[in-house]
Amino acid sequence: MYVISGVTGHTGKVAAETLLSRGERVRVVVREAAKGAAFAARGAEVAVADLGDAEALARAFAGAKGAYVLLPPNLTAPDVFGWQAGLLTAFRAAAEAVALPHLVFLSSIGASQPSGTGPIVGVHRGEQALRGMSRTRATFLRPGYFHENVAASLGTLAEGKLVTFFPPDFPLQSAATRDIGALAATLLREGPTEDGAVVELGSPVTWNEIADAIGRITGQRPALVALPATEQAATLRGLGVPPPAAALFQEMTTGFMDGRIAWEAGRRHVASQTSIEETLRGLLSRSQAQA
Repeated sequence: MYVISGVTGHTGKVAAETLLSRGERVRVVVREAAKGAAFAARGAEVAVADLGDAEALARAFAGAKGAYVLLPPNLTAPDVFGWQAGLLTAFRAAAEAVALPHLVFLSSIGASQPSGTGPIVGVHRGEQALRGMSRTRATFLRPGYFHENVAASLGTLAEGKLVTFFPPDFPLQSAATRDIGALAATLLREGPTEDGAVVELGSPVTWNEIADAIGRITGQRPALVALPATEQAATLRGLGVPPPAAALFQEMTTGFMDGRIAWEAGRRHVASQTSIEETLRGLLSRSQAQA
């Protein structure tokens, strides 16, 4: 039995579906039973628990060989890192309470750095919080920048342009969310190795390559507009992103470009399986369907 959180999002959904397709028993963790109905129809158990509720989470973890957990996005939290710390405390307490053998935690490229990485600081603290458990071994899955993050820039395609805060030829290490979920399922099935094992996932892609792929898909390559990273926070604030979150995103972009956010030498590394073009085809198809 494997326990999967985040099934109403992208990576958790893929992890659960992958395990079910391989004949594994799965228990999904959701905040409301109705959100697990699709998985129940496929034979999964449904556990209702808030990720910050250690006792409910321990009940969800009970009897499992491993669990996949993540820190859901919460841009509106007054103190994002403080809110995440509460979840991490619950993850650790729940795993230890039932002697869960293996916990796979969704981390990120750059998580080895304690600062200067924007929102990635949260998963750095997550790795620190989940190391050294007495009854549970943790594996940290560190993907690159999500392919799907490109969706935030697709709104200007109607104007014939594509806006980014990265230099056009900067090799941004990136991975599709479906590859992340599939690798999470693989790591659970492999079982724990040494505590604190790190597995990286991703391959380089440039924004010029993204524009080229859009051109092949739509028949018209957009003009690539590369804005200075120093303008990102102000731009995001103008789009309604809370100022603290906007500042973190700018710091992350800068962290990629100055090399602070990078792969760590000597770690197990898995290349992306899904191309940026394949991801873009899905994003653009959904965008057209919603238009």
